[in-house]
Amino acid sequence: MSTLKFYQKLAGKKHVTTREAAQLTGVSVPAASMSLRRLVAEGLGTSLKRGHWLIGTTSGQPGALVSAAASPYASYLSGWSALRHHGLIQQIPQTHFAVTLGRPGATVMPGGNVILHRLKPELFGGYSYEPRVEGFVASPEKAIFDLAYLSAMNRSRVSTDLPETDLGKIRWKEVQNWLRRIPAGSIRTSVAAALERVRERQATSAA
Repeated sequence: MSTLKFYQKLAGKKHVTTREAAQLTGVSVPAASMSLRRLVAEGLGTSLKRGHWLIGTTSGQPGALVSAAASPYASYLSGWSALRHHGLIQQIPQTHFAVTLGRPGATVMPGGNVILHRLKPELFGGYSYEPRVEGFVASPEKAIFDLAYLSAMNRSRVSTDLPETDLGKIRWKEVQNWLRRIPAGSIRTSVAAALERVRERQATSAA
């Protein structure tokens, strides 16, 4: 099968595994792997983590990268990446901070590295689609909550220290609404304390 015909059979697919590509094109897995490598060489695809591929040219937008890294699970930009998107952080993050329902971990991607943090389904939300980044982005309030929660849970050494951050327009009542989704107990207390530290640092920097 020619590279062009192989590519055409995958039209409309942004992300595939090698096995999925084989099933869609009717070739063996080794043949699909070889054809996918040819697509990459010709600029018609991108190799992601082992056995995962982006089909077509990639814009390198963070939302698209995060979606590909987390696939097939839902995900969204959060933490410092979302705050940067909303203009609350001036510093450009070196990695894309994202939340997912799937497995956590770091993935080296074309156009930037992605760090995926897992949240429970009941805490997964507070995001919307942003065409500018070609993906989903947390609201500023949810981004702050996610940082505090992951910091309190000691997930991947997440820190709530935010350089050059303007949180003056944060709706803290909305942040508290997310906090109340956590059952009363030690975890909620720890997250509340992390949120209070964020507010204290903001008040000190604004003084």
